[in-house]
Amino acid sequence: MNSTPVAIGESFGWLHHADGDRGVVMCASIGYEGLCAHQSWRVLADRLAAAGLPTLRFDYPGEGDSLGDPADPAIVDAWREQIRAAVRWMREAVGVREVALVGLRLGAALAAEIGGVERLVQIAPVVKGSSYLRELKMMARVLAASGATPEASVAAATAGDDIRLEGFTITAPMAAAIKRIDLTRLETAPAERVLVLHDPAATPAPDYLQRLQSLGAAVETRELLDYRALTPAPMPAAPPLADLDAVVAFASAGAGPALIAQPPQGALATEHFIERGVVFGERRQLAGVLCLPRGKPKMTVLMLDTGANHHIGCGRSTVDFARALTRLGFASLRMDTLGIGDSAVLAEGPRGALYRMERAEDVSAALDFLEMRGLENVTIYGVCSGAALALYAALADERVQALALANLQIFGRIDGEDRDKLLEMGFAATHTYVAKAMSARAWARVATGEVSLGKLADIASALLRRKASAFAEALTQRLGLAHGKAREARANFSKLAARGVRILMLHGDHDVGREEMNVCFGPDARFLRNLPNVEIDVIDGADHALSSALSREAVLEKMRFFLQAADHDAEAGRDDRRATAGAPTTATLGALTLMMNLE
Repeated sequence: MNSTPVAIGESFGWLHHADGDRGVVMCASIGYEGLCAHQSWRVLADRLAAAGLPTLRFDYPGEGDSLGDPADPAIVDAWREQIRAAVRWMREAVGVREVALVGLRLGAALAAEIGGVERLVQIAPVVKGSSYLRELKMMARVLAASGATPEASVAAATAGDDIRLEGFTITAPMAAAIKRIDLTRLETAPAERVLVLHDPAATPAPDYLQRLQSLGAAVETRELLDYRALTPAPMPAAPPLADLDAVVAFASAGAGPALIAQPPQGALATEHFIERGVVFGERRQLAGVLCLPRGKPKMTVLMLDTGANHHIGCGRSTVDFARALTRLGFASLRMDTLGIGDSAVLAEGPRGALYRMERAEDVSAALDFLEMRGLENVTIYGVCSGAALALYAALADERVQALALANLQIFGRIDGEDRDKLLEMGFAATHTYVAKAMSARAWARVATGEVSLGKLADIASALLRRKASAFAEALTQRLGLAHGKAREARANFSKLAARGVRILMLHGDHDVGREEMNVCFGPDARFLRNLPNVEIDVIDGADHALSSALSREAVLEKMRFFLQAADHDAEAGRDDRRATAGAPTTATLGALTLMMNLE
């Protein structure tokens, strides 16, 4: 990897190295939009650097891995100031002669307001904040209605003045500040040259383009060839390479070589923790963020990425979780596996990395990294696909002695067509989908075209496959057999139990993982409950990604008890070893007795 984690004030970022005299500062979108576009954003940074442009990706205050409170009433102003700080940092610390800003959606609007650079690229820019807020409200309602959550979440998504999108919240003060954005009223040109890439279904606002030209900017426009790839989706599409190449061509035109400095990495610190980005693995292809409490850590939690999302988790849940754990004296490493987030890119993209048993090698590399830093008492935590990877890692690496598995729905290997079907299907329990299908609201959405009949047929087909699989497994169990996935699942967990691995199983009450667990382990997962060191718990009202505030609080509380119990057991083991370290062993006593008898 040709990039280095850096800290700029309270902001976390990645500098993609190149020896060029023009640097690029990338201004991402926010919240759920930014999370879904992360992989494309990272690929764009790699391509800009490959074209000779030192490139900085960074997280705004209160976003991603940065410090800052997202509920701060002045948070939008803090985002603007961080862009200014990033531009200064590129000029002063890196030493570039020129700076280009590249912004996506709201990031494109903020970049235009900052100005003071030589070039500006705006990808689907927000021209008026009021229109953008209407889009977000509609997206929140659609996602809540179509997601694997109870019907009550639809009303909660836009309750009051806040907008909630998959664990991210646009607060009322944040919305008020965004509403005031209006690029048609810019007072100065944001850059000498501006490229606006727009959704082909929505031409750029002519009054905005006229405003740019009247302020003296040379403006180019271009249709995005694959705008869909940059829009929010549960499983993001592959990066739109042709569109990214257009950005690179514009940003790099006329740039020259230069001798560029390598600035220090730095760290983010508060009274409770110190955080820094890390790169590790045999070829330094894996990336993550190490979060250490002030004082000696009691133990460490290794947090694996969920789905195609990078290590911050949906709703920044793992960031909040890691920092809360430092108050209890626990360290953590939130990491990206190969092909996901900030780790090295795979040709098949993030989707190709999910539910692959070979990715257990990445977890072993993380354990090696932690061991080298004296952080050996490790619990692995994962949600959904991250929980499956934690299971694979525990089966492959005997150093794993504790697992916290949340909303796990795969208890063994899954390949080929079954894996593809899993990635296409939602994560709600069957009764949740049935309840939605019986509601008038659901059929109204079908009647208006908001949900296609094709999508409805796909869901029905997937539910039938679920029920058929459950029926087949139930029949074999009734006959006293345990075939297929049930036999493999029981063998896997029996192996871990025999090794003494402590396991916490958490599921949301509406999550399909509960159904799969009962299919594999019998009603109420009785096979698992009879194993030693296995705890099973249910979180009422939790969403699948455990990203809502309710879910985060419940998980943190249950994990606190689990980790403290594991730490107590580990401390007892250390005390036993210390007590016996200086005492003669049974073999030694026997040898002494023999010598006395011989004399």
